[in-house]
Amino acid sequence: MRKVMTLGLGTMLLAAVAFGQATVSIVSISANNGQATIAVPINLDNATAVGGLQFSIKDVPNQLNVLGVAASGRTAAEPFQDVGVDGIAGTSDFGEGDNQYTAGEPFTDTNDNGVWDGAFSVQYTNRDTSVSILIFDNAGRSIPDGNAPIAQIIFGVPSTLTDAIVGLRFHEINNAEIPWGLVISDPDGNAMDGIWENGQVTIGGVEVAVPENTSSGPGVPMTFEVSMDNVVPVKGFQFTIHDSPDHLTVTSVAGIGRAANFTIETNEVNGGSMVIGVDTQGGEIVAGSGAIVAITFNVSSAAVDNEQIQISFNDLVVAAAGGLAVPSHGVGGLVTIYTDIENETTLPTDFALKQNYPNPFNPSTTIGFDVPENSNVRISIFNVLGQEVRSLVSGNYSAGRYHAIWDATDNRGAKVVSGVYFYRMNTDKGYTSTSKLVLLK
Repeated sequence: MRKVMTLGLGTMLLAAVAFGQATVSIVSISANNGQATIAVPINLDNATAVGGLQFSIKDVPNQLNVLGVAASGRTAAEPFQDVGVDGIAGTSDFGEGDNQYTAGEPFTDTNDNGVWDGAFSVQYTNRDTSVSILIFDNAGRSIPDGNAPIAQIIFGVPSTLTDAIVGLRFHEINNAEIPWGLVISDPDGNAMDGIWENGQVTIGGVEVAVPENTSSGPGVPMTFEVSMDNVVPVKGFQFTIHDSPDHLTVTSVAGIGRAANFTIETNEVNGGSMVIGVDTQGGEIVAGSGAIVAITFNVSSAAVDNEQIQISFNDLVVAAAGGLAVPSHGVGGLVTIYTDIENETTLPTDFALKQNYPNPFNPSTTIGFDVPENSNVRISIFNVLGQEVRSLVSGNYSAGRYHAIWDATDNRGAKVVSGVYFYRMNTDKGYTSTSKLVLLK
């Protein structure tokens, strides 16, 4: 909060005994990167009438600019028709089209007192690190009982502020010229018990993506990983994956990486596969990058050689703490069909590390490997200097044929550079094999 304003604030009459109770809360809201302004609602939940309020809010860290504070909801002016004194639109008589109420113009009498009522007085002082706000009515009206917004603060968002969370907190200022406590008063000026609930502004969004180019063959089970790049902790997500042409059938989903403890469910909805993820124990996907969901599917026998299946996201919803929807977008990809990829259903008799496909690749490739008996298997990616850049497979595998996907990222989730890489498979049974792959960008 930067710009400083000065104004004379009214004095609220407070009695020693508090009556009634009300909850004032900052409504958490989100903004896209590059959005210049954002309006943050202030909500009042009161069972009895409220005569006025006084409070201060600070942004933590101090990065937003206060552009204004306005009455909203139950403190806003009653709606009216700006049609002038004759009540007929289009005659351009006195008062018509001036955006101000003129006596005689039709209006909505929201409080049933028989007269048009303007907005409550909303005064504010921007103190650089906080903004102090006073809401009252000069005519002595009260805010009726209810649960709805009563004001909104217009913040300017610096263009340099991206992918961040700014906390908004109620704040008591003791060193001000007039000490600013958090006060709610009833219509007679008596203090009411108050509950003050903080909020936040989330700047930026969450990217959810599937590999841009993967490969499979008709009838061959394949797993691709859905990644998430999020700067805020995520409590839950939902999206629908569509394939065009419709050749893919999802057989299983599982939370991995930062979402390993999430419960993942899938349902077929309108030709797509809806995926929903949430940690039933209240956990979250911490801020970061990397795969969060592994989706295994089969390819229809109707798919033809070299056919490309477009994968797209629809109905993407990402929720942060408190159910706050975070701006998000999905990045789709392609699955290329190769009919020479065999659907081998028999169990292998030997260990094998197969050549990746496609090769060269960008940005992901599939590595097949066979395990003839229960074994600990490790597959790692190395650069030309022999340095491990990614631990791709590590764990115990029963006998079977498997596929792993490398999305050209290192162990930290960062994209690696183009070039030649090697992948090596080791098992506790003494098997070792190394092959070469090429990443082109």
